[in-house]
Amino acid sequence: MGASASREKFRESVSALIEIDVSPDDADFWDELWKIPSSAEEVFELITPEAARKLRDKRFENLATLFTQATAQLCQIVETPYNIYFDQALNCVRVLTRILPFLLEKGDLGDSDANVEHLCWGIGSSPPGEGPGSPGGGDDALTGLVIGGSASGADGESSMPRGEDDEDDSQEPLALLVVHAAMHMLFLPQFTCDFYEDDGKADAPPGTVSLSPSGGAGGSPTGAGGQTSVVLTEAELKKQEKEDREAKADAGLVTKIADSGVSLVPTPTSIIWAAGAGVSPNQLGYDGGTRKYDKNRVEVLRLLLAACCDPLFAPADEYNPLASRWMAVAVAADAPNSICLFYSLLNTILSYDPNGIGVPYSSSFASDTHVRLVELSAQLLCVLLDCGLPGSPEPVTNEDGEPVVEFDEAARGGFNIFRTLLARIDSGRELSFIFKGFVRLLRNVYESQNTYLPNSKAKLECFQELLVLFWKLLEENPLFTNHILTQCDTNEVIVPICYLMYQSRRDPARIGLVHICTFVLL
Repeated sequence: MGASASREKFRESVSALIEIDVSPDDADFWDELWKIPSSAEEVFELITPEAARKLRDKRFENLATLFTQATAQLCQIVETPYNIYFDQALNCVRVLTRILPFLLEKGDLGDSDANVEHLCWGIGSSPPGEGPGSPGGGDDALTGLVIGGSASGADGESSMPRGEDDEDDSQEPLALLVVHAAMHMLFLPQFTCDFYEDDGKADAPPGTVSLSPSGGAGGSPTGAGGQTSVVLTEAELKKQEKEDREAKADAGLVTKIADSGVSLVPTPTSIIWAAGAGVSPNQLGYDGGTRKYDKNRVEVLRLLLAACCDPLFAPADEYNPLASRWMAVAVAADAPNSICLFYSLLNTILSYDPNGIGVPYSSSFASDTHVRLVELSAQLLCVLLDCGLPGSPEPVTNEDGEPVVEFDEAARGGFNIFRTLLARIDSGRELSFIFKGFVRLLRNVYESQNTYLPNSKAKLECFQELLVLFWKLLEENPLFTNHILTQCDTNEVIVPICYLMYQSRRDPARIGLVHICTFVLL
């Protein structure tokens, strides 16, 4: 099927969903819909906002089937990650990314709707006045199609093997399944990362640190994770450990020993996207730091970002960081791959070098996919750090010396594992890496506009997100502020912040940027 033919076929399918009731058992229609090759741009163009709202308001049964079947397929690809179904899974990701904001528009933080509530969060029963076969109910037919065929075809069997946990998963809300599936897919072998063995034993040699080629903590996109490894001598390692202990003591942090808890160690380290905080280049996989999965990562990050957008539909003056159930699922202690996701997002952002190879206009000849990944990573990390309660910076370890969160703390309402990880960064090496990364990226704001050759250096557009992340670190990690004041050149970060304040001083649309710059300087 050619590009124009597939586009027209997708348009016809969308029109059919809006104009007529399509049965969940119509395997031919749904199977063909998911297999139509469509780009993200085509999905967003053909499912217009008007079409999405009409589908939600007039044909909710079709929307429920679309949402349920797309979710079922993502869960299935997580259970059985065969690469022949990756294109079909991407179609599901794009459709869900498009329709989720319009569902959340009628969610509990927007104009609450009983049908949307039951579809996203209901399990095992139908809404009042609807039968067991209705959308959102507990009928097995709602499982819809799995990748490669229908959930119940003519012979009553799926054309793909089902996972052993499908029966348990069917008792979980679709909202939870969507978020968990997206977090699984961000570390799916051969889809967003390389093959790996989940043994948790990928440790770097003692004394290994990651340095940029120039010798400072930081990174550039060369080699595994854009960094080289340097092995410290035993004396240097002891000196560094002593400095870290003294910094904790100066901040009033005392290490507590717990019998057990939720581990904060990224496992396996080989799936993290870039080296830096939490992982050294030695701990990445064989092709660590590769960019060949960037396109798929961007697609799934968009889905996860869309799933966390429901606070946008609440009045700004009524914002409650504890109100969003979608975000609560994403930042819970049991969220899959949450620790690896935190370090992947943070290191992807801070290891990026907008100067590239240092040749003028080199960015014009390179793909902008990685730049988009950096920007999306910054946006998503800001969102995930903006909900729940602040993390405790008090270090807690188990008997083996691994950092953990006690079960009581992890189970309390408002717990956010991403904020806890941010507050617990306590290594001088990691804090230097973070500071140098912020300096390099923020300097790009004025360096890209002060070149002899116009537009010869690419400009990073996510500087506002970078400032928010910088403020979050200053606010929640007491060691970071002390490290900057005692170990770093503060002028390196003050200059770009003052530049942004000066450039935005007369722009009413950038008053928020001026405020965050003021907060950082104070």
